[in-house]
Amino acid sequence: MPPKKRPTHRDVAQLAGVSPGVVSYVINNGPRPTSPQVRERVLRAIDELGYRPNALGRNLRSQRTNTIGYIFSDYNPRSVFTSTYSATILAGIVEQVKARERYLMVYPVGVGESLAQLEQLLTSGLLDSVIVRLAQDPPDTNQLLTLINETGLPCVCVERPGDPQFNFPSVTYDDAGGAYTATRYLVAQGHRRIAHLRGDMHYPSARLRLQGYKKALTEAQLPIDESLIYGNAWTPKDAAEGVRYFLDNVDPPTAIFAANDDFAFVAIEILREKGYRIPSDIAVIGFDDILMAQEMTPALTSVRIPLLELGREVVNIVVRQTSNPEDRSATTLTLPVELIRRETA
Repeated sequence: MPPKKRPTHRDVAQLAGVSPGVVSYVINNGPRPTSPQVRERVLRAIDELGYRPNALGRNLRSQRTNTIGYIFSDYNPRSVFTSTYSATILAGIVEQVKARERYLMVYPVGVGESLAQLEQLLTSGLLDSVIVRLAQDPPDTNQLLTLINETGLPCVCVERPGDPQFNFPSVTYDDAGGAYTATRYLVAQGHRRIAHLRGDMHYPSARLRLQGYKKALTEAQLPIDESLIYGNAWTPKDAAEGVRYFLDNVDPPTAIFAANDDFAFVAIEILREKGYRIPSDIAVIGFDDILMAQEMTPALTSVRIPLLELGREVVNIVVRQTSNPEDRSATTLTLPVELIRRETA
C-alpha cells in the first residue's frame, strides 16, 4: 500500500475556500488580519486534514510550539553531552520536559562565539521559552541575555544568575558553601595539611570552591599554603600533575579536596599507584557526587549537587512563566548541597 499523501498548504486553502495566502496569514498570525469567520474555517480545515505547517506540529489556536530551548553556554559547549556533570543536568531537564508534555531543543554555544545563528533561532517562532546555562557571571553574560531579553521569550538561568536588569529567575547551588563544608570536615578529622585541586579559574564555580576552601582554613586558623593549591583547567592531565606536585612537597598533604569528582578519581588512582592507603595515609573528597562516586571502590566522599533536581526545577519555572506571563519574577532558587560521607575521607 502506498504511503498516505501528506496534506499541503493548498489542500487547506481548497477545503476552507480561501487563497493559500490567507492560510499563511492564519498560520503566522499575520502580517494581514483575517476575520474570525475565515480564521475559524482555516483552522477547521487544518484539523480535518491533519495538516502540520512544520515538524513541530504548532498549536495554531494558542500560537505555541510547546518547545523549550536549552541554550548551553560554555567554554567547551560540547560538554553538554560529554561531561557527566552537564549531562546529568540535561537528564533532569529532559525528564521534566517530557513529564510536562513539552519538547526540547538543545543549542550549545561557545563563550565568545557569534550569536547571529542563535538570534535566528530565537526569532524563528520555534520556541515558547528558553533555559540558558551560564558558565560566567555578569557582565560577561550580558550580551547573550540582552539578545534573549529582546525576543520577549520567558527565560530561566541555570547554574549562574544573570544580571538583575534582565529580571530573569535562576536556579543555582552553593559552590562556596559546599567547599567550605568539605574542608571543615577534613579539619574536624584532624587534618592540618589539606591540598586543593582547583578547577579552571575562568569559571565562577572553580573560584567559589577555592574561596570556600580558603575560608574554612582561615576559620580554623590554618595557614593558606599556596604550595598545596594546584590547577587551572578541568582536565585529568592537570589533576594528575597536581597530585604529583603535592606528593613531591617536602611536607606533603594528608588530605586532598578536589574541585570535582573526576579530579578525585585521578587523585585516588595516582595515590594507589604510589602505594598510599586511602584514607589512612591521604583522605580524598570530591565535588558533584556523580553516579561513579558511589559505585567506585573505595566509594568517594563527595559534596552532592542535586543535579537532576537542578534540571527539573528550571523546567518547572519556565513552564509556569510561559503559562502565566504575569508571573515573571527574578527570584533565585539556591538548591542545597551536602557532604556525602563514604570511604575515602
